[in-house]
This record gives sequence, C-alpha cells and structure tokens, in this order.
Amino acid sequence: MQVPRLQFRLRGSVLLENGEAGAGALGRLCWITRGGNAVKVLSIDIGAGTRDILLYDTSRRPENCIKLVLPSPSPLYAARVGEETARQRQLYLKGCVIGGGPFTRAIKRHLEAGLKVYAQRRTAYCLRNNLEDVAGMGVEVVDTDPEDFDGTVLHLDELDLSPLESLLLSVGESLEEVAAAGVAVQDHGVYETGQSNRKTRLARMRRALESDPDPASLAYTSETLPPGFPRMSSALERMAQQLSCEKLVVMDTALAAVLGCLADPKVGGLAGGNLLLINAGNGHTLACILSRGRVAGMLEHHTARLDFRSFGSYLELFCAGRAKDSDPFMRDGHGLFYMEEPPGLERMDLVAVTGPNRELLLDSGLDFYFPAPGGDMMMTGPMGLVRALGITQ
Repeated sequence: MQVPRLQFRLRGSVLLENGEAGAGALGRLCWITRGGNAVKVLSIDIGAGTRDILLYDTSRRPENCIKLVLPSPSPLYAARVGEETARQRQLYLKGCVIGGGPFTRAIKRHLEAGLKVYAQRRTAYCLRNNLEDVAGMGVEVVDTDPEDFDGTVLHLDELDLSPLESLLLSVGESLEEVAAAGVAVQDHGVYETGQSNRKTRLARMRRALESDPDPASLAYTSETLPPGFPRMSSALERMAQQLSCEKLVVMDTALAAVLGCLADPKVGGLAGGNLLLINAGNGHTLACILSRGRVAGMLEHHTARLDFRSFGSYLELFCAGRAKDSDPFMRDGHGLFYMEEPPGLERMDLVAVTGPNRELLLDSGLDFYFPAPGGDMMMTGPMGLVRALGITQ
C-alpha cells in the first residue's frame, strides 16, 4: 500500500510547494509525511567488497532501522565462474550489468584456460565499458543467443530484491511499503578505444560538478542520467522492475559516501565550512574537499596500492592545491581534480574518515574524526542516498 504524503522541493533551506524547480538533479526532493505516517526508503550501496543495505524508516531512529552488510555480487559470481572453469564449461553471460573487478578477473582466467565465453551486448559492459576492449579479451559479444550452445548460461543480477523481500516479510516488513529508493554503484562510463577508463570516470564527474558543485546534484533519475553509463542505467531499470515507488535514483559510490559523511551530526554541523572527507573503501579510497557544501577537489586511488604514511603527506599537498593528476603518487590511482582553490589543510574545520579500511589512516599522521552516519559507519553510502533523496524525519 502506498504511503500518503505531500511532496515538496527544497531550495537551500526553504521548502517550495507545487513542484517549483529547485537546485540539483532532483530539485532536492523532500518528503513530508501526512498524519504521522512513516516514509520508508530503500538504500543499497554496492562496493567492491560489500553490499550495504538500509531500510530507512522515518518513524524510527536511524540506529533502529533495518540494515544489512552482505558480500558484493561480483566476487560471488567470480566464484561461480571458477566452478565452471574447473568443469571445463563454456560460458554465456546474460542479464544485467554488474560490477567487474573479481568477476572480470575470473572471466580472464576462464579464457586463459582455453574456454569460450559469449556475452550479450549489454551484459558485456560488466567486463569493460568499451566493447572493442571486451572483444580484445577474447569474449564473443553477441546480439542473439549463440547457436548450438552447450555450456553454462550465467544470468547476472546484482539487484535481485527477492531474497531481501523474503527476509523483510519474515520480520513484518515489505518492499511494497517503500516510498523512494536509491542505489550507489561505481560506473566508469563508456570510453573511447585508447582512453583510460579510470581517467574518463573522473573527467565525467568533474564536468557534471561544473554545472552544480553540490554532490547531491549527481543523484540521477532515469530521466536525468546522462548517456554512457551502462551500469547505472541497468541499476535504475532493475530497481524499477521490482519497486512501485515514485522516486528512484542512482549515484556514484564516491559521491554517496561524501553525502553520507554529512549525515553524521558532527560533520553535518560543519558543512558550511571546510571539510576533508575520506572514504577508505575495500576497492578504492576517496578524498573530497568540501567548501561551503561545494566540491572543491576530489582524489581517488586504489586502496590496496596506497602507502597510507605517504598518503597523509600527499593529502596535505592535495588540500593546498599543489597535487597533480600526473604526479607519480597518482600513477596507479583513478586521478584527481580541483573545482576551485582549496583552503589548505590547516584551514579545515574537520577531517572525517570513514570506510571499512578507515583504520589504515591511523598511520597517516592526520588528526581526524570517525563519523558514524545513522550510528553505523558501514551505512555511510546508504545514508548518503537517503540524504540525496531529501528524506527528512
């Protein structure tokens, strides 16, 4: 049953009725409940190591909301591919666009074993966001099912909500009560042959922030999502197939983490000043400079390739505006960019560090704070999605 509610749009700190356009991609949607009825929001953040799920309920304290931390789908599918490699079976990949990483590496091992891999054209974007590169791996990209195929068909789906619905029903909840939903994934975006998919992703993010430097502006609906993001598009489509809620958004995991940090009362209370927000994830580490709520600079690197002692010193250069995308330190990273002159580390009101590898920053030499949005550090991404949707209690 749909929850009755009034719809407003939020511009700055003023609520605007009757759908007047507000700032950002969503016009800052803000849901106000009618007659005390709760608004429930489903937030899913899919990272390299975990899939973090939050059923946010405005009638409860965030600490009491239903939350789950599960393994990411990519390594689970990678294990399945390994089983088929051991069985010497050909593979045909069908279904949705999921995260690559471990799954892509497992497919490469399968091909190295001399086994055939077919992939539907759309599904092939799981492996690389350039289909020429996918074909170069040895994968045969097809528009129709291969004839006389005698192998294993692997249906890919990182957002199958049926197990979650079964669990929720067992505790008296249901996805039918969800009024809005958000999902965060990392999508490098389609890139041209010869380009770096990592650099392309950061360049697209920078161009989007040039239009609106508020990180919430990069929360997209199916109508506002720019072309060339196959995983984000697939995520929105899959959620819409299973949910009847009025508002669905998708975000990059990096920006969801930034917004999630602001959901911590201490960090959010300083949002009008200068903040250095760091998310030490399982796959990537993000550093974002926020000045007056605007993205002033962003840096992203692979967590496993970071020396966190030297990272602390490099962050000082980054905050001073002296770091460069071409620096040797960033050779193995995704890149960095500035939107405006940063204030410098000494003028930061707070350095906040979140993510499952946050303790690695203990050797960085930085003086920082561990935020816990909604009382749980692992809900940083999901709480960022709630914030992007403008859900208020």
